[in-house]
Amino acid sequence: MAQNRTNLAPQNIPWDMIRYLVTETYGGKIDDEGDFRLLGQLVASFLTPSAFDLGHKLVDGPGDEALAVPGGTTTPDFLAWVQRLPEREPPTYLGLPANAEKLLLVGLGRSLIGNLKKVTDLLDEGEQLMAEEE
Repeated sequence: MAQNRTNLAPQNIPWDMIRYLVTETYGGKIDDEGDFRLLGQLVASFLTPSAFDLGHKLVDGPGDEALAVPGGTTTPDFLAWVQRLPEREPPTYLGLPANAEKLLLVGLGRSLIGNLKKVTDLLDEGEQLMAEEE
């Protein structure tokens, strides 16, 4: 494809084949249809000729949650880009809604309260049984 050149024009890269290989290689470990579709969407947004354009958004998101390709081509440029990444990736990086973490925590909180209620009910029953035996 490169015809003895050191680089290859983005439009000459076999994108469909690369996307297929990546999706099938990593998708083989996925057993949920929705997750497999999400993988396909991520691969399609990352492995595209427009990914070579400066400012190409790998992930859309509000404000600081958008993720664009690095501007430089040297190792220090790339390392600086990596250092600027957030310590905890926002849910939007995975194609989830921005409030996904909040929804997960609310669900876990409700589950915890429900389990705590079950335990206290069992303790109350145990205390009643003990009082009846005395």
